[in-house]
Amino acid sequence: MKKEEIIHNMCMTYRHDYGLRKESNDPSWTAGMTEEDAVMLYKTMEQIYVNNMEPLLQEFNDLKEGKRCQVPQSKEHAALMFKLASLYLGEDTLGLKRNK
Repeated sequence: MKKEEIIHNMCMTYRHDYGLRKESNDPSWTAGMTEEDAVMLYKTMEQIYVNNMEPLLQEFNDLKEGKRCQVPQSKEHAALMFKLASLYLGEDTLGLKRNK
């Protein structure tokens, strides 16, 4: 999903009538947002995305692509990472065979 789609969905979640437009002189009880209000909401959601979500997505992608290495958080976590690495490398430390 692209950044713009995510931000659009955030706007729709916050205001269900984000996708509807109305004129500034329309009654307040009518559904929709003025173009100016919609732009302001989009900019707010974009700022939330850029400051809070984008760094997390970048970190996830870096880990997924092997650009970063996860640091074990405990002794048990380190042991599990070692076992998985051994399996990945084809070493039989767990009595398991790696499919090639």
